[in-house]
Amino acid sequence: MSGSAATSNSSTATTSTATTSTTDSSAPEGTTHSAVDIDRDGNVDVVHGTTADGTAINSYLDDTGNVVLVEADTDLNGTYDTLVYGGPDGTTIVESDSDDDGSADVIAKLSADGDVIQIDGLDRGQVVSSAIDVDGDGNLDVQLVDTDRDGDFDTTVVDADNDGSPDTVITDTDADGQADRIGYLGGEPHGENAPSTAPSGPESDVPESDVAESDVPEADTADTDPAAAYEPYADTTLDAHDAF
Repeated sequence: MSGSAATSNSSTATTSTATTSTTDSSAPEGTTHSAVDIDRDGNVDVVHGTTADGTAINSYLDDTGNVVLVEADTDLNGTYDTLVYGGPDGTTIVESDSDDDGSADVIAKLSADGDVIQIDGLDRGQVVSSAIDVDGDGNLDVQLVDTDRDGDFDTTVVDADNDGSPDTVITDTDADGQADRIGYLGGEPHGENAPSTAPSGPESDVPESDVAESDVPEADTADTDPAAAYEPYADTTLDAHDAF
């Protein structure tokens, strides 16, 4: 995540490297202000421009002209706050720095079809919540939360009765890796899809500050272990993806 102003980034690169006016077809649509050959090999490496809605972007190209990384100033305040790059298996990773502190606050993972399959909320660089599409149906099924910020998820929020709203909170209160408390949001699960025997125990609400910046996920109950489905993001740039 770039912490420098969008305007100064472009001028610095242009001053120290060769520049060409050629517009690469792989760059996002909009207005191209400069195309820079940083290593002077005859190929454009960085294209600086703006999208149709005025968002300032830098597109980084590989030697074949494919875009492998895009940084953008989505809030138009002069600072690049969003990174988009390719992940494994054709996925796209979007990092967002909403407070312009130079560190991502939210990281989203999109499938090759463009569906959001995971959203992580970060606190000072540490993942503290993760909403995941466990069963691949296009909906975020489960949210894992690290309420005590110790680096391990201790709370799981699910929609036990498949009504589209999260209703069950499962918590590991003693950090032994085993769930030992279950509580409910807005009443116990009900309806034909509700569990036949819901465990009893004291109610446990998830603090609002521990939930990812997006809305609590709505989806069906996961069929697999949500903790096993969690995948930390690798800082890779494999395929070209244009998200703007």
